[in-house]
Amino acid sequence: MLRQIEKMVFSVEMIEIKKGGKYLVISSSGTDEPLRTEGEFLGYTILGEEGAIVLRVTEKDGSTLVRVLPVGGIFAVEFKDEELIKVKNQDNGDEKERAYYIN
Repeated sequence: MLRQIEKMVFSVEMIEIKKGGKYLVISSSGTDEPLRTEGEFLGYTILGEEGAIVLRVTEKDGSTLVRVLPVGGIFAVEFKDEELIKVKNQDNGDEKERAYYIN
């Protein structure tokens, strides 16, 4: 699995994360320690003038919240399942395979 991901990354193919997938996003927190956000990817949005990703996060007490993370502050996106990414195809006309934007 890791070899296929490495092959996609090093061949400079575009990859996308999939809506509904569970991801760990490591981003800037404003402190010395990075913010680790684990949750379900809901889509993309604009925060001010910057693009952002939107995750549904379940807190330790069971409550849920939506977290918006500006892409400029993201250090890494981690996942365990190879099915959670796909190679972006330029001529992909399938509506289910398009990026999702939150308005």
